[in-house]
Amino acid sequence: MEKRNEAEGKPSYWKEKQPSMKRRCTQHDYRERGIYMITMVIEGRRPLLGRLAGDPEVIEGPGKPHVELSAFGRRVWECWRAIPEHHPAIEAVRLCIMPDHIHGVVFVKERMEKHLGQVIAGFKTGCNKAARELGIMAAAMPQPTGQEAAGQTAAGQGAAAALGNAAAGQGAAAGPVGCVAAVPQRWGHYDRHHGALWEAGYHDRILREKGQLGRMLAYLDDNPRRLLLKRLHPEFFTRLGKLTVVGVEMEAMGNRFLLDYPAKKQVQCSRHLYDPEIEAEKEALLEQATREGAIVVSPCISRGEKVITTAAMQERLPLIVLLLNGFPEQYKPDPRYLDACTEGRLLMLAPYPHQTDRLSDMRARCLELNRLAAAICKGC
Repeated sequence: MEKRNEAEGKPSYWKEKQPSMKRRCTQHDYRERGIYMITMVIEGRRPLLGRLAGDPEVIEGPGKPHVELSAFGRRVWECWRAIPEHHPAIEAVRLCIMPDHIHGVVFVKERMEKHLGQVIAGFKTGCNKAARELGIMAAAMPQPTGQEAAGQTAAGQGAAAALGNAAAGQGAAAGPVGCVAAVPQRWGHYDRHHGALWEAGYHDRILREKGQLGRMLAYLDDNPRRLLLKRLHPEFFTRLGKLTVVGVEMEAMGNRFLLDYPAKKQVQCSRHLYDPEIEAEKEALLEQATREGAIVVSPCISRGEKVITTAAMQERLPLIVLLLNGFPEQYKPDPRYLDACTEGRLLMLAPYPHQTDRLSDMRARCLELNRLAAAICKGC
């Protein structure tokens, strides 16, 4: 019989699936037609691609927030633009280069023979070649001599051959700028983690909904401004750790002192409300919250709740949001919350830990978040 973990009733070999933003969607064929947003991060978050410049208050012109590309950043841009030359089924729609990561949108116009991951691997290979030419990555480790070399030559040749075969079998050598496979970083042994330029893997988002592409492109265009605001106001964009709120431990980000305000008003709307009913609820809440100087509190789940809280932010009312999911690593507030967060008018609370899998207990979470919002408003 297999040994089992008595406390959890699971086999001894059981290993919990770790949350990851880099897992692929198991129900999707990445050779098929579709629009994807790809995110890749420089290993160690090194700012190799450029530097942030501009003024977040400037909307247009040379002073607008932007990234001044380094020589390597410009080569990455060239590699991205070259993708369609090597993969005609792909249109490189947009690239946003930040100092330590990139976001790119691609349109797969027709079914491809290769998996999208192989295209990304080729792009990374081209960037690696550029990094070696610019001296950012070493071309190869110094070769041993004499007896040491004699003892290691056979092993080195075997490893190099294995690497070449793997690249040929997976399409890794056919990078977007026609680069060869990466040179082994250790003599006689290939170690993909040693001296890496990019973090392993990448994150993808499949764009399926109407209007999603326009919102995503606007998000990418606004990325430098958001990063500048975060750097100018780090106190409101730093995870606060766990706070005990109405008897529940929650992760928090934003202005924690909003909890101390005596007047709070909950926004809770049925998802079955019609537009005229939502409008009436909005007008009533804005009038009351403005008159009383109240904090608006809501999970912002239903359409009505989102409409009302967005209007409250536009009226510069402070807001406490309870999140359905927790904070992932490198969390960024939703763009609609950005200005409120920058000005200290927002507190985000996450009673649940972050998970990348589809939420299976959505209804229970919604009910619990509305209960917590009511308790916060009552101060109990």
